[in-house]
Order: sequence, then structure tokens, then C-alpha cells
Amino acid sequence: MTADFIQTAISKSAKRTFTAEFTNAAAYDAIVAEITGVDNPLGLAEVELGKQTYKTYVGYFDPNTSEMNGKVQVTAYTRAEYAAAITALTGSADLKTAFGNGGTAETSEIGTEATWNVRISATLGTDTFQISLNRDSMTVSGYADDATLAAVDAWADTKPALN
Repeated sequence: MTADFIQTAISKSAKRTFTAEFTNAAAYDAIVAEITGVDNPLGLAEVELGKQTYKTYVGYFDPNTSEMNGKVQVTAYTRAEYAAAITALTGSADLKTAFGNGGTAETSEIGTEATWNVRISATLGTDTFQISLNRDSMTVSGYADDATLAAVDAWADTKPALN
């Protein structure tokens, strides 16, 4: 006789794609802070900021031709590290010389090369789930109770940046 699997949980996932992606780091960070704050708007019993990943490129441009001669990828695991890395890379005279003959260094927070992702673990009532916030979408995953999604959806509806 073989052992059978017995269902122990129902796990659902839903995604909301924004009409415009976040281009302002402060606005994005404010949404994260609101969800993870002590007085969170969802009435979460438990909330924990999990993995954070911020990525972009710094491009180095020739001063005479304005052509990009190279780029360096920035990957950081906190917003502060991300900002510090961009500042260091765009301000480095050595890198500007190495890549751009003393030209300019630039990064773009707008466009496909910049990605931000924050994962949040949360509990609403007895339902434990994850929220993943990206620049262009938000996913609620691992929830079992439809009331959990309804609560997150109702809150998100009040935030213009999440619509």
C-alpha cells in the first residue's frame, strides 16, 4: 500500500499590474513603509520586510561623441546601499576615465534597466501570505482566504500609484 497525499492548505496568488510604473523612489518606499509600519493600513497581525533587490546600470559616456563606452550593473539589497553605490559609481573619476575618457556617468531610474523588488511576509487574521512589490506590479501570493485579497485590493484601490 502506498501513502497518499492529503491536502493541507489552499494557496492562491493574484497580480495587479499598474498603469504606470514607479519612477520615484520616495513614493515607492512610502508604500513599502506604509505596509510594514506599526500602524499598517491592512490591520496585519504580523508583517516583516523580507528580501529587497534594487538593480540598475550606470553608463559611462565619451565626452566627445556622447556614445556609451561601457556600463556597470548595480545590484543592492537595501535602498540605502543602492543609492550609495550609484553615487559612488557616477562620481568616480577613475571609472569615468576608464570607461568614458573622462566623460560623464549616468544612471536612469526610468526604463527597463532599473528594477526594484521588495517582498513582505504578512498575516491577516489566520491567513499568512506574501506581498511582492515591483516597479510595475504587485503580487499577493500564498493566501487561502479570499478576504485577504479583498482587503489588500481595497487598500491598493486607495493608492493612485498602485492603480
